[in-house]
Amino acid sequence: MNFIINQITAVLDWIFTDIVVPVFSAVSRLLEFLILKPMDAAHFPFWLELTVIASLTALLSLYIRKLLRIDEKEAAFQEAFLARKQAQEFIKDIDDWKKQSVLYDASDKELDEEFNTYLAQRFSRYGLTYLMPSFLVLFWLDCTRPAWKLEAETGSPFVINFPPNSFGIPGISVPLFFIIVYLLIIAGYFKFRKRPRIKLSELSSQQKS
Repeated sequence: MNFIINQITAVLDWIFTDIVVPVFSAVSRLLEFLILKPMDAAHFPFWLELTVIASLTALLSLYIRKLLRIDEKEAAFQEAFLARKQAQEFIKDIDDWKKQSVLYDASDKELDEEFNTYLAQRFSRYGLTYLMPSFLVLFWLDCTRPAWKLEAETGSPFVINFPPNSFGIPGISVPLFFIIVYLLIIAGYFKFRKRPRIKLSELSSQQKS
């Protein structure tokens, strides 16, 4: 058993050391060359650089959202779920209460299973869309612009410094500033986007026919 565990650990170490680290390092250098170097050359303040990076990350998340077709899948689930709920109306027409009870139990069980599957799929999709990009970019920033380097350059590890006696909060850190800008972009998208409509009239006509 220990031999198997050691072999698995060795393989995982090899994957991390020889694949993950070199790939991440290459991508990190490329992003630094394409994004950070031009802004450094233009003498952008760090808060503006961080705003640009957070905005680009939010746009990447929205692009991933579009690739995964999350809006279409959400609308499709709601339509299918509503159709099943409407189908339960026909159970009321059955005279035998025992058959009604069995059919209601079976229908509710199917609805619960479908909803649980939907929640699991939604969690994975939202993790890929929002958590993974923001986590990877924050990790990249921590490697390229660590707090100690920021403090050495600006005299403070914070992006924005608060005046003294500000409720004991010295300033806004890099992760917090990034998350604020990122969430503002995402919130703006959800505020002004065109929401997909559920075709209630079509579902009603289908149930009647």
